[in-house]
Amino acid sequence: MRMDKQIFDNLSNSNKMKKILFTVVGLSIALVSNAQDAANKKLQAGIIVGTAMNFQKMGTGNLNTNGIGGDFNIGANLNFNINENIAFNTGIEFDLSSMRYSASSTNPVFYHFSDKDIIRKGEWGANNSVFQLTERTQNAKYVSIPTMFLFRTNFIGYFRYFGKFGLRHSILADSKSNDHGYKIANGVAVEGTNENMKRKSEMVFYKGAIGLCGGAEWNFTGSTCLMAELGYYYGFTPLYYSSKEDKRSLYTSSIADGNKFFSNAATQSQLMLKVSVLF
Repeated sequence: MRMDKQIFDNLSNSNKMKKILFTVVGLSIALVSNAQDAANKKLQAGIIVGTAMNFQKMGTGNLNTNGIGGDFNIGANLNFNINENIAFNTGIEFDLSSMRYSASSTNPVFYHFSDKDIIRKGEWGANNSVFQLTERTQNAKYVSIPTMFLFRTNFIGYFRYFGKFGLRHSILADSKSNDHGYKIANGVAVEGTNENMKRKSEMVFYKGAIGLCGGAEWNFTGSTCLMAELGYYYGFTPLYYSSKEDKRSLYTSSIADGNKFFSNAATQSQLMLKVSVLF
């Protein structure tokens, strides 16, 4: 009887091991099958949402960076898969970007304005008002197109990991500024704000950046994947035009030097986090 019971226990344990083995094999086949669905696709397309921190490098001593700016973007991305490990990434994204500046404490900065328009030197009129700028938040809207190569590992279960390198091209759609400072009239300065101000031909229409990113891709169902990435984008183009004096609007003023006009000179780098769902 003891022998029969031992044989029965061994058979029972053996059946349990077989069930566990079959379960593991089944899950492995399912994982590989789902991963291969995503890996074998020639094209992945989907939506992307991102946020970024903006870092400005100033090229003038009359303005300083005032903290970190922000960026929010949303759009659609495409991955053209060259093979299982290399793809070309592109798409179209819409960026809402902000940059923050403060005026030099030693050289007060001014501009002339009329209603919501900042006036350039060559367009000054008798009815223009004067504003002393202390702080500015520049808000810009861009349409961006990434052109990047994506290098990735094979799937390890549901996951694979990647790096991206290439260019991000941004076209300016709109730009306005919210300014804080002093409105000057009849020699009297009153603290106040100028909101949604615009200046003709101030920001360069094209912004280019070199990007280096890394992240992971999760094949969570069928051939649908969730991607998360963190990237650094180094801006290699100026944000503002370096105009001739008659087309400049910002100036410093002193008894010794009079009015000296200057262009805002800055470049931008971004630390960007993106999440996308690709089908």
